[in-house]
Amino acid sequence: MKKLLTFFILLFSTVVFSQELQFEEVVKVDSTATKDELFNRARTWFGKTYNNEKFVISTEDRVNGEISGNGSMTYRTGKLYFGVGAVIGDVNYKVNIFVKDGRYKYLFHSFRHEGTDVGGGSAISYGLLTNSSDAPKPSRGGANNKAWNDIKEQTAIKIKKTIESLKEAMNKKYEGSKEW
Repeated sequence: MKKLLTFFILLFSTVVFSQELQFEEVVKVDSTATKDELFNRARTWFGKTYNNEKFVISTEDRVNGEISGNGSMTYRTGKLYFGVGAVIGDVNYKVNIFVKDGRYKYLFHSFRHEGTDVGGGSAISYGLLTNSSDAPKPSRGGANNKAWNDIKEQTAIKIKKTIESLKEAMNKKYEGSKEW
C-alpha cells in the first residue's frame, strides 16, 4: 500500500511540476509605433503566416491590444526509433500577441503532439509538450525519450523561425498606413 501511495505522489508531482513548453518575450520597437499600428502589423503577420487567418484567429481585440489564435505544424523526422511512423504527425499550439505603444509581447504555448494512424495501428500521441526530459506515457505503447525529445527539438526549431518572421513583420510599417 505504501508503494502504491508513493507511486501516486511521484506521478502527481511530475504532472504538477512539469512546466509546459512555451516561448515568450516582450519586444521593444520604435517608440513612435502606436498600439494601433502594431496591432495592424500583427494582424497582417497572422494572415501571411497561417494559411487561413479566419480559422486561425480566435481573439481580435483592437481596444485591448490582443490578437490570439491557433497554429499547427507538421512533425517529421529523419531519425529512426521504435514507432516513428505512428509518432509522425502534428503539433498544435496557441499564439498570443499583446501590443502597446512602442512594444509587444508574444506567447507561443499549449503545444500538443498528435501522432498519425498507420497501417492497422493507431497513432502514438504524446499530448502536451513540457520541459521534462523524460517522456510521458503516450496514448499507446511505452514512453520513448528519443521520440519525445525530437518532437520538442523540431518544435523549437520551427517556432524560432516563426518568431523571427514575427519580429521582422513587427518592424515593418503597416502597408495600409503608407500613402499611395
